[in-house]
Amino acid sequence: MLKRMFITGGSVLALALTVLIGGGCSKSSSTGPSSGGLGGVVTVTGKVVGQNGQAVASVPVVVPGKASTNTDASGNFSIANVTTPYDISVVDATSKAALVYKGLTRTDPTLLFIGSSPGTSHTGSVSGKISGGTFLPNQGASDVTRVVFASAETNGSANTAANGTFGAINLSWFGPTATTGSLYALQFTADAGGLPVASGYKGYGVRSGIAVNDGSTLTNQFDTLQTVTTSQFTGTVTVPSGYTLAAKLVYARVSQSAVISLFSDNTANAALSYYTPGIPGATLVLGAEALKAGGGTAITWKNALAIGATGVSVNIVTPPELSLPVNAATGVDTTVTFTWTAMTGGVHLVVFTAGAGSPKYYVLTAGTSATIPNMKPFGLGLPAVTAYSWQVYGFGPFGSVDAAAGSTGFITGISVPLAATGDVFVGLSAPRTFTTAP
Repeated sequence: MLKRMFITGGSVLALALTVLIGGGCSKSSSTGPSSGGLGGVVTVTGKVVGQNGQAVASVPVVVPGKASTNTDASGNFSIANVTTPYDISVVDATSKAALVYKGLTRTDPTLLFIGSSPGTSHTGSVSGKISGGTFLPNQGASDVTRVVFASAETNGSANTAANGTFGAINLSWFGPTATTGSLYALQFTADAGGLPVASGYKGYGVRSGIAVNDGSTLTNQFDTLQTVTTSQFTGTVTVPSGYTLAAKLVYARVSQSAVISLFSDNTANAALSYYTPGIPGATLVLGAEALKAGGGTAITWKNALAIGATGVSVNIVTPPELSLPVNAATGVDTTVTFTWTAMTGGVHLVVFTAGAGSPKYYVLTAGTSATIPNMKPFGLGLPAVTAYSWQVYGFGPFGSVDAAAGSTGFITGISVPLAATGDVFVGLSAPRTFTTAP
């Protein structure tokens, strides 16, 4: 599940880390779009889901020129006689938010409703002790032991104390009232910067079949480390013009639902040379983030890298940059066109937000221009003389809005590294402000 609000600005790499340690997430889908083609007349049968992948019930879905229809209890909707390409909106008067997908042709869109996390959240915790490795009885002062609990529905992590004990790994998830997962542990010796040293991996262990019920607190859970080898990973990072390399994060993917955070490297060194654990069947996930002075964030995630891969090339994709209107523009209404530069290979999410009580508007488009949606018929008209801000996110690789409206929406782009199986890139422009017309 995603964190409750991801559209907050700031570091996309920090966002991904927050998502990773905050809980599980929906899996990506490679299913291609079911399309009516350009100029076709189709019945659109889709679904609205929240950021946690759960169905959003009883919200209006609107195609221009058609009567609105509400989603059912499972988040499903159907609208007949729709001419492609079409725009489609989801409106929630309760949260004062509206989302528009532009230029769809697929007949089975999944619409990701930002800001919504419906359903009942379940919680539980796991604590215990790790043995083996260098716990004799305490691990060395330079040793670090990561512990992860992961299931299909959730995940969480902790570090051990010197004697191997780890405090509560707090878990939350949606869906079933119980979740069954595994406990993973990895121990390594780190240098002063927190990076593993040569021959630094001391042990790895996994214990499966741990059931966590809603509201339960599991104590005295254990795992025993076995010998693990050390490999070396090398590569380079290329950043967009005007951007500075800010951080690299490296994870070991040890199962479909579990990744172990190895380390973060917050230097601007574009040459990558790291020691990695030789866990059988494991792969690496590498995230690289670049920042631009004055605002702008770009991150590229490389997935399914070999533990001992060499010469890996990571090219950070240039994020969108705002063009018009100028910062602090006034007299803005729903006829004013907002423009930005394209993020190659991705779609753009335009975000218009104001203070508490004012409507929020989101537009997903493959293009480089948009207007504020006119949602006055649904009680979400643009308020007069109100200070707003706007930013543009980019999510890729998506060749079209049809692709971004796949069976999990564009959720993979905002839930890496856990959900993604292929390479993913995300970008965020610097923000601008404007004031609406009288």
